Amino acid sequence: MARWTIDKPLTHTLDGIVALRVRIIGGHVNILPTDDPVTFEISDITGGPVLATQEAGILTITYEDLTGQGLLDRLKPIQLNGYKGMGGRKATVNLRLPAGCPVEVNTVSAAVVAAGLRARTSIRTASGEITLDDASGTTEISTATGQTSLRNPSGTLSFSSVNGPLAVAGGRLSGFDAKSASGQILADTDLAPSGRVRLNTVSGEIALRVPAETSAAVEMHSVTGKLDSDFSLDRREAPARKALSGKIGPGVDPATISTRTVSGRTALLRRAPEAPAAIPEGA
Repeated sequence: MARWTIDKPLTHTLDGIVALRVRIIGGHVNILPTDDPVTFEISDITGGPVLATQEAGILTITYEDLTGQGLLDRLKPIQLNGYKGMGGRKATVNLRLPAGCPVEVNTVSAAVVAAGLRARTSIRTASGEITLDDASGTTEISTATGQTSLRNPSGTLSFSSVNGPLAVAGGRLSGFDAKSASGQILADTDLAPSGRVRLNTVSGEIALRVPAETSAAVEMHSVTGKLDSDFSLDRREAPARKALSGKIGPGVDPATISTRTVSGRTALLRRAPEAPAAIPEGA
């Protein structure tokens, strides 16, 4: 196993990397694709040295006391700020790696920016901002309060937050599963045939825009929140229960769209032909 303890700026190039794991507290994580050997650059280090290891093709960037198996899984991210003074630890981690390399990033407050990832991408943070461009494959995001933005995603997207908002613009998804307590879920995206969309909040607003020609079976449910649709759907209302449902589009291989909320407003919007995808405006 190769091992580097980094307390000052360092740039290093590696061969044979097949997966990436990053576990840091604050700062920034930036990931870009390359056809060249993997390069990592660590800078802006405060609060203690960063540890980088290369073992069995896995590049891990973390801290000495965060290497225990499953430590970040056992500790709620929101608690890490008060754990052994971790809140003062920051670093900037810049990485260039093959687009097909699986990526796992865990942070507390560090922002994550990545582009062109093509394999499984897993990002978890308490409050860090997440920005992904052109991600495909399987994308999994979990945050407490951090803002998440995706542009032109494809494949499947899974998202969960407490009150962190999600914004999606463009792309084509075969699976889109998002849930939040009070965070907004705003998306304008194409749906693949037989694609599945499930969006759930307690009080957070949901706005989903799809192309006018989209074919899908739609079920929208709310307890007290307002339901709106640019498409013709059947409306049902009863005490503490509202619903819009029906079939949109003429296709023979429809997607499914399901939304559920307690008090949040929900809207299914139509994107005009030839109009570019753009994040829907919230209420």
